[in-house]
Amino acid sequence: MREPLNFGYAGRLLEVDLEQGKVETVPFDRELAASYLGGKGLGARILYDRLACGTDPLSPGNVLVFATGPLTGTPAPTSSRVLVCTKSPLTGLWLDSNAGGFFGPVLKRAGYDGVILTGASSKPVILIIDGKGVRLEDASELWGLDTFETHRRLKERLGRTYRVAAIGPAGEQQVPLAAIITEGRAFGRGGAGAVMGAKNLKAVVVAGQGKVEVHNPDAFRRSLREAQNEISIHPDSGGGRPKYGSNVIYSFIKEAGVLPIKNFQGGTYPGMDEVSEHVLAEKYYREDRACFACPIKCGKLAVVAGGKYDGSWVEGPEYEDMWSFGAQCGNSDIGAIIQAEYLCDYYGLDAISVGNTIGFSMECYERGILTEEELGFAAPFGDDDAIIKLVHLIGKKEGIGELLGCGVRHAAEQLGQGSQDFAMHVKGLEIPAYDPRAAFGMGLAYATSDRGACHLRAWSVGAEVLDGSNRMDPFSTEFKAEYVKNQQDWFAVIDSLGLCLFGTFPLSPRQVTDLVYHLTGLETFSEAEKLLQAGERIYNLTRLFNLREGATGKDDTLPRRLLDETLTTGPARGQKLDLQTMLQEYYFIRGWDTEGRPKREKLVALGLGEVAGEG
Repeated sequence: MREPLNFGYAGRLLEVDLEQGKVETVPFDRELAASYLGGKGLGARILYDRLACGTDPLSPGNVLVFATGPLTGTPAPTSSRVLVCTKSPLTGLWLDSNAGGFFGPVLKRAGYDGVILTGASSKPVILIIDGKGVRLEDASELWGLDTFETHRRLKERLGRTYRVAAIGPAGEQQVPLAAIITEGRAFGRGGAGAVMGAKNLKAVVVAGQGKVEVHNPDAFRRSLREAQNEISIHPDSGGGRPKYGSNVIYSFIKEAGVLPIKNFQGGTYPGMDEVSEHVLAEKYYREDRACFACPIKCGKLAVVAGGKYDGSWVEGPEYEDMWSFGAQCGNSDIGAIIQAEYLCDYYGLDAISVGNTIGFSMECYERGILTEEELGFAAPFGDDDAIIKLVHLIGKKEGIGELLGCGVRHAAEQLGQGSQDFAMHVKGLEIPAYDPRAAFGMGLAYATSDRGACHLRAWSVGAEVLDGSNRMDPFSTEFKAEYVKNQQDWFAVIDSLGLCLFGTFPLSPRQVTDLVYHLTGLETFSEAEKLLQAGERIYNLTRLFNLREGATGKDDTLPRRLLDETLTTGPARGQKLDLQTMLQEYYFIRGWDTEGRPKREKLVALGLGEVAGEG
């Protein structure tokens, strides 16, 4: 008889067959937890084992997993995170997307480490998990509602203590840029909202008051005090981020020439200096908001007072969205940025991809590839009215919004006329707010990310631009491969434990290891090296998932604009990004062959020998 998971885990997974309307509770295997931790690792193992190669992401055969980590729902600082894992309808590859707030901790306290959703319901439903059990209920009256109204009605009906993860009209219509929204937070990237819509699942609602048991309470409390102290004295988490939120880096990134301008063309735009973290804090922030167990409180409620967008509000805007609806679109109206991000939450859309796609469409308009007749209005860079109109069209899947809602890769394939060269994506996922020509490591991070262009797989810009004491040369390829590889493995660990990256930046691997080891007592968690090996195992497994789905080393690349065009202004002017040198070094360090395939000996060393050759 296998030993149960008593500490740090609920010890149970919930399986829901939406087609049959059946729910089943199964044990969370101790060996699975030891090898894959939870969160991303748990989702990766489930998806790799259960999803048939070539499955249409919007078919009933796709699998959707909500997965917490062992630290989710504990007093550990920033232990709010929960992952959604599935096959992306935007990229056709691996997708995990995480969110903070309270949904994950409450799911854990309701008695489940994760929820595995299969099949598709014949009618709209909601999944309710609470003290009364697990049940599927009709959601016909909620279908068509925006995410805010959906949250309001569900809380009014079930109670304020219930936590909600829901889709809006974009998810219902299976827009590939659709997100899942949980009380102002988003499982944003890659189209998980469309998968939920394809399954006719409007929302997952959870309530629970259970307790997460601790293996060594005294040692865990000591580790908690140390972690909390490190966070409180760190200049970022203890000072700048609580004041400015995720926009604390905005001016630094802009001055270093890393902020992409007008669809990564570079240069400046009118009013550019009017957009900053300082203006946001002074004129728009009204209150701080924090996720579960978070001392940082980086969430901000921003409200527009006066002007064209008077009364608009959002929980944010986050740094990425300040860029996507600002510099990416040549727009300096912060009110429009706030309204655009609000609309993304309203419809249930990924604000990074939507803003990136709008910037792409504006360049297409200025080049004559998209006309005013096709769009229904003029859409030059800097036109805030056009930004708002395009968000509405994408959210409603109307007019040009039906094409743009499929992302820049698909739009460029349909539009042609050279637009593929400036469709800013990697593997189909739109590139976020860092120009890799000004921070070379980010180019490698984007190219090798398992879900497509992503700053949350490796964030080398922190060392290349923001580190004041041990900065790496942003224009050198030296040491970038090793740095990116190590961050990818460590970030996979953090995403599997249920922690927020903001809370772990001030902590050493040893401090994180102490937290999870004293919580769980599992030997895997006793040394940082063992945790890092688990992260490497997880990253190799998602690589195998993508190879099995048809990706190759040729997909580990960047848009032509980033490889062939140099910036003409700023600190990075004239710099040429050498991706191939970094990429081949990266493959070597990873133990992959020159085509980016994990070698058998590497997989065996990671305990993945049984899947060697399947990719």
